[in-house]
Amino acid sequence: MTKDAARALLRERFGHADFRKGQWEPITALLDGGDAVVVMPTGSGKSLIYQLTALALPGLTVVVSPLIALMKDQTDKLSAQGVDAVAMHSHLNTQETREAHRQIQEGEGELLYLTPERFKDRSFFERLLSRKVSLFVIDEAHCVSQWGHDFRPDYLSLGSIAKRLGRPPILALTATATQEVQDDIARHLGMCDPHVTVTGFARPNLRFEVRRTVNDGLKDSIVEHILSGPDGTGVIYVATVKEAERLYDQSKERHEIGLYHGKRPAADRKAVQNAFMNGNLKAMIATNAFGLGIDQQNIRFVVHYHFPGSIEAYYQEAGRAGRDGLPATCTMLYRVEDRRIQSYFLGGKYPEVEEAARVAIALEKYPLDTPVALADIANITKVPQRKAKIVFALLKRHGLVREHRGGHWQRLQGNLTSVDLSLDLTDYEDRRANDQKKLRTIIDFCQTTECRTKFILEHFGEAVSPGWSCGNCDACDARLQWAQPA
Repeated sequence: MTKDAARALLRERFGHADFRKGQWEPITALLDGGDAVVVMPTGSGKSLIYQLTALALPGLTVVVSPLIALMKDQTDKLSAQGVDAVAMHSHLNTQETREAHRQIQEGEGELLYLTPERFKDRSFFERLLSRKVSLFVIDEAHCVSQWGHDFRPDYLSLGSIAKRLGRPPILALTATATQEVQDDIARHLGMCDPHVTVTGFARPNLRFEVRRTVNDGLKDSIVEHILSGPDGTGVIYVATVKEAERLYDQSKERHEIGLYHGKRPAADRKAVQNAFMNGNLKAMIATNAFGLGIDQQNIRFVVHYHFPGSIEAYYQEAGRAGRDGLPATCTMLYRVEDRRIQSYFLGGKYPEVEEAARVAIALEKYPLDTPVALADIANITKVPQRKAKIVFALLKRHGLVREHRGGHWQRLQGNLTSVDLSLDLTDYEDRRANDQKKLRTIIDFCQTTECRTKFILEHFGEAVSPGWSCGNCDACDARLQWAQPA
């Protein structure tokens, strides 16, 4: 397809006159049968790359994403543009799931959105194998990488799944990936010399501020001041459910705010999310469970009540502000003692050798043909579910267990403890060290007196001239103030 023909398709189906920076090059690579890795800031048009490619190719485009909210948003928009898109995820009822299965089996749909867990459904996968898959897309591709800030074991199987689907061209998309993460993504997905597009990480409309605090009382007063201000709607990220609920309870009588975290019932989360999307709330008090896939253009402020575990996580969350290109403020409330929160999270992230052995021994006590709930094993062994799931993923890699839908696992061989997982777990030691390094880096960001935007850009490997500064962060303001004549 020529660029002129692609522009015509772009105008006809999406209403855009021309491509944005970084869109056309990966499209041509994919149309030529190659693979592509795309790193573009949030709101820069990553989705259009695969949506237009899908219309130009025969067959089905499969889009893997962890973001159910994004699926609904994208399929609704595509339907309005006359594009036939299907979504498969856990929020569908029985009738909706049956209809999606029918559409796939009968050759309907140009794009199929699904979560990586959906591939565990054998009947679904058999239906999918009956279709010609022309493009395999992984959104939030940093989840593939052990060095990414949101590593998910379910993503590790996507390379082999692409092979089973006939090995179509693979497109990996992310907004936050260092060179190390980009390389890791390509390796895990089995990409063949992929075309790499990195358009840059700069978001000039975002103002970064760090407010040093000594206690939560000072933080609360800053939050109150922000909520009382005129500057549109925003998100206030809190590290723990307990703190999110406390902050919400003390502010809800004075402000129209919502509360979102993973322990709230699904119906409540959906209702408060809709209220936020419809502009009925001043702010959402939330853990990091909120925001993935939320395509809200006019968020004017993002506040981090506690600093997150990495620059990558921070930039992704802060980057939800100002997607409309208008000025927005990203405020970090920094208290050095908050490091203990992230250290606690890191301590519960990866399994130790002794914990892996406890999980394997517990699973051995069940008959071979009996699927066992992950939650049951975690309860028996007192190993957190996140760690137990990693152990199961390692056993699966060795062909010792099979995963079923609904968080159930089945033992395929007799003696699980005969396999030495210590080498696999050594990788997690490296990850643990890497996570500690990331934590030190976000603390350095909070403590620096240099330009904060420059700090972020250099972290992601972007070349920045020695004397450059954004002129739009608190650190730049302070230097400018010092430079003023008395």
